[in-house]
Amino acid sequence: MAEEQEVSRAASSLSPKTTVKDLQFIITEPAGGFYMMPNDAYNEVFNGIFIGEASTAMNEGELQDLGITHILNAAHGNKYYHVQTGPDYYRGSGIIYHGIPAMDMFTFKLDRYFDEACDFIAKAVGTKNSEKLNGKIYVHCKEGVSRSASLVLAYLVRDQEMELKEAVRIVRSKREISPNDGFLQQLIDYSSKLGRA
Repeated sequence: MAEEQEVSRAASSLSPKTTVKDLQFIITEPAGGFYMMPNDAYNEVFNGIFIGEASTAMNEGELQDLGITHILNAAHGNKYYHVQTGPDYYRGSGIIYHGIPAMDMFTFKLDRYFDEACDFIAKAVGTKNSEKLNGKIYVHCKEGVSRSASLVLAYLVRDQEMELKEAVRIVRSKREISPNDGFLQQLIDYSSKLGRA
């Protein structure tokens, strides 16, 4: 009996506190249990961090009006599910570009890009333990709900040292998001490694 309790205790210490269902509840609860599409093309979800969809990313005038200094395209590429911009698209605007060729599929391994995305976001706005930078970053994919939201959540967990549930609550309070279940599980695993699941 004591041995079974020890095995159970060891297993529970290895498994994350957070589940995909927990995150789904945080995301859907404000809309009565439903996923909602965003009401706005973009929203500032944390100091200097905007999540949005493709049309704003392709509108240089609007980006300049917002004071955007950095673009993180979570849908970089040339296929129909990508947003076809790149460094040349923003040449002359002063905007610093970084692209991640992600697909919005639950089997896509977005977590291999979490640290790369976090590093780029931190170059714009800093981290909890560094001085605040004066940049503003527009993180986008096609709709601004799954790939882009997942990368921002990874940044909030790693560089703002938030628990994952807290990060999801903060972002969801500012924008309707719906990372796919695969991305949610990858975020749980990533956060667990950092001790913030």
